[in-house]
Amino acid sequence: MDEQLLAKLERTLRREMPICAAMEIAVASWDHAFQGGGQLAMGMPLVPNRNHQDSAFAGSLNALCTVVGWGTMFLLLQQQNLSGNIVIRRGNIRYRRPVRMPHVMARGLPLDREAVDYFFELLRSKEKSKLDVAVEIVDAQGPLVTFKGSYVVQR
Repeated sequence: MDEQLLAKLERTLRREMPICAAMEIAVASWDHAFQGGGQLAMGMPLVPNRNHQDSAFAGSLNALCTVVGWGTMFLLLQQQNLSGNIVIRRGNIRYRRPVRMPHVMARGLPLDREAVDYFFELLRSKEKSKLDVAVEIVDAQGPLVTFKGSYVVQR
């Protein structure tokens, strides 16, 4: 089931957000049982996303983190057999250190179970809801990039 969901997410991203294909963003994993309801990991190669200093371009890092948040929302909805228009309302990113690994991996942080439950409660009753998703890119020394996005879903 998870592989089918991940394949559907990847097809949707390539169709609806062509930049994902150009950046070579790929779904790596989805741990749907993880704490609050899901932890998505997605990656991209450094080479097509690098800047003049041979580190990852800030815009590519922002796009990757934004897409991980969007994908998290997509998968949460799919698991509940729901659909809706997902948009990012607000995003905040912090670039802590240059990203130079050959394959950049961004991973969603644990979601708060109560926040996820409330998100679905509002979505079902009001047809619109919001959820915050945090994403990190890390190496052995710790966070390289931290991101927090506020995503709105309208049914």
